Amino acid sequence: MESADGPLDVGPRQRRAVLAALAMDAGAPVPIDTLTERVWGPAAPEAPRSALYAHVARLRRALAQVDNGSGNPVTLSRHGDGYVLNVDRQQVDLHRLHSLIEPGRAATPPGDPGRITALREAMELWRGDPLSTLSSDWAVRVRRSVASQLIGVAGAWAAEELRLGNPEAVVDRLARILGSYPLAEPLVVLQMRALCAMGRTPEALQYYVETRAQIVEQFGAEPGPELRNLHVAILRGELDEPYAGGTGQTSAPVRHVPRQLPADIARFSGRRDDLAPILDWLSPAGTAGSAPVVSIYGAAGVGKSTLAIHAAHKLTSRYPDGQLYIDLRGTSADAEPLTPVDALARLLRTLGVSMSYVGEQVDEAAAQFRSVVAGRRLLLVLDNAVDAAQVRPLLPSGAGCATLVTSRQPLAGLSDVCQLRVGRLTLPDAIALLSHWVGGQRVAAEPEAAVAIAEWCECLPLALRIVGARLVARPGWPLAELRDRLADERRRLDNLEFDGVGLRASMAGSYDRLSGSADRSERAIAEAFKLLGTSTMTELSRSTAARLLARSEAHTERILERLVDVQLLETSTPGSYRMGELLRLYARERFAGLHEK
Repeated sequence: MESADGPLDVGPRQRRAVLAALAMDAGAPVPIDTLTERVWGPAAPEAPRSALYAHVARLRRALAQVDNGSGNPVTLSRHGDGYVLNVDRQQVDLHRLHSLIEPGRAATPPGDPGRITALREAMELWRGDPLSTLSSDWAVRVRRSVASQLIGVAGAWAAEELRLGNPEAVVDRLARILGSYPLAEPLVVLQMRALCAMGRTPEALQYYVETRAQIVEQFGAEPGPELRNLHVAILRGELDEPYAGGTGQTSAPVRHVPRQLPADIARFSGRRDDLAPILDWLSPAGTAGSAPVVSIYGAAGVGKSTLAIHAAHKLTSRYPDGQLYIDLRGTSADAEPLTPVDALARLLRTLGVSMSYVGEQVDEAAAQFRSVVAGRRLLLVLDNAVDAAQVRPLLPSGAGCATLVTSRQPLAGLSDVCQLRVGRLTLPDAIALLSHWVGGQRVAAEPEAAVAIAEWCECLPLALRIVGARLVARPGWPLAELRDRLADERRRLDNLEFDGVGLRASMAGSYDRLSGSADRSERAIAEAFKLLGTSTMTELSRSTAARLLARSEAHTERILERLVDVQLLETSTPGSYRMGELLRLYARERFAGLHEK
């Protein structure tokens, strides 16, 4: 906004936030509660209404100086339990942008003079990040949403300028935009075409090299097919000129067949009773007209991921259009869980769809994913999920697709899902797995030590894999040496770590999610877990646990059941609970303050 003396200075950042929050709904009333949320979010002051009244009073005085050239003053008035900014919406850049986007969309025939005029005017509105001086959650969401719209407008504008033979205008403008959004693949494609049109082919190829390097580093995937195909066409000297994208003549889409499953494990042992129902549930013949979902859940280290990947490899012939795999990082110790929209963006990229979404566009991204996989026979493996809310947007809906999910706790929030709890291996299967690692002869030479090792590892596949790797790295050690080390509870968890893999880190996933929660009751449950670990009793009754925690039995039961949900306790009969010895050792370490982050 302009005053007679130049740009209008309305004052400090929060007052600018109030004005922005009103301008977002220019001409319409904005309730005080909505203003409070937009300006402060969860950090609202104790008396937000008083603070708003003060900002509104000063804004009114500042707006009296506005000279908009129309003769109509800009005012701020009270309306019910809120305020309204009385201004022509076309004087607000965001609303002006929206009014220009429609004429610039593909519905307007390419070459129509009104199309390029609208697109050029829309591009002139891009003068930096919107609300760049504001830091509220609302401002961040608006900034992301508007940036997504502007990137789309920039792509339409650049394509039209290239059709009109103006690559110079495209190169300069897109260079600035790509400096802020280097992974906007559609814009990279247009920039490369513009550079080639100007005879600057080496620069175009350099754009591809730099963009691909960033995509591989950040996402572990290759660029989308349009960018890859353009790169090949430039290298071969086969680039179509002039640019004819969006002219109505489109080639048939290339259908990619992803093969993303991690390698199957050669040392897979046991699990026949678990594997059979998975293969049965995900048989296309038995799931006609549906998209089955199988949820594999269980405690840390029981081999959920290994089972899911092994089952998926056996199912590849049933899903010939490909297998998708993604680690959702639900219990990862060194990375935050993937948000649904980030996971969807990765899945779409794998399927050849280069689209950028922001957090609040998860429904749009999910709908796009379902559309892309419709009609295909795909198997999706979602490994290490947090909960049902993270998984639900990622599920395909079309018949022919199937999904395998692994998680610590059952995903009760998903409807029509087959739940399979995975427990420890049987003792014979545990010894067979140890034999796979260290060799049958070595185990046969010390059968009693092998049994003891399996028992100290509680027949957990992860623990057995770690001790197996330790023994392979120490061929001169008798099995009895490691057995004795594991028998010492002070050293047991230390001997269950090797080459960056450890049982502590695996168990920490469930504990850290509780202890790091914003919910105070969840943090209290983490504290209870540590205290329960100090007990020497193998089985804990509800009343015994209540005395140990100094809580009522009803409150204690809620705590115990929550620990069962996150696989930090077991229950075999109502009112009776058990903590495995390895978990107990971990809880005691946490109680003593060891290995805290």
